Amino acid sequence: MSRAEFIRFIGVLEEDTSFRSLFAEAQPEEILRLAKLHGFDFSEEIQGRFLNRWAGVYFCPYANDIGRLCPKLVPEGYTTLLHYSQTTCSKEDKVERYNFREGGYYAGLSPVS
Repeated sequence: MSRAEFIRFIGVLEEDTSFRSLFAEAQPEEILRLAKLHGFDFSEEIQGRFLNRWAGVYFCPYANDIGRLCPKLVPEGYTTLLHYSQTTCSKEDKVERYNFREGGYYAGLSPVS
């Protein structure tokens, strides 16, 4: 359900310029607050992705879209959200490092220095 909710959120951001303008300067916590205020119900995993700016996610087909629609998600010095998130991963990663559901890193996987 939450992935569908996230995709719905992106769709509304794409279509509704006044809604999108609410997110133009919003940082992750504010994005989540505004989304909830407007009826979006994200899972803990999706909330974690926002809070951590997709850190530890090597690939997500929606990362660049959400980074474009919520530009303050993209850390300074990075061109896109996926550009940033991939710098937090290793090419050898077979799974995501960060456990967005429970916080912290999966057993045996540590953050990239």
